[in-house]
Amino acid sequence: MNTNEAEPKQIEEGTLSVDVYFKDDELVIISPIAGASLENIDIVVQGDILVIKGVRRPPENIDESSYEHKECFWGPFSRTIALPKNLDLNQTRAYYHNGILMIKIPKKGAVEVKRIEIQVSE
Repeated sequence: MNTNEAEPKQIEEGTLSVDVYFKDDELVIISPIAGASLENIDIVVQGDILVIKGVRRPPENIDESSYEHKECFWGPFSRTIALPKNLDLNQTRAYYHNGILMIKIPKKGAVEVKRIEIQVSE
């Protein structure tokens, strides 16, 4: 192995902050994603997992060495959320307003409960 070769630079991925709660008959997921445009946000549901991915691009191209102080995260971000059972994933809706992403997933209809009689076997 040649130790003089530069290692490929790992791109840091930020973790998206989310709130997840039930309101009325739907699951609601909200996340502040200020600085990301809709073209750079992707939401995928696979099985019982919801994944939000995206990229925040800085308003200016600034060299890292120029920063005096840096707290804002720019670059790729993602969040994976395990969804509870009994959701109607085909009715998932997403909204984006004032830098806030809101995803709503309705609960499926009421689960039918059937009482099973126990038979006495002879």
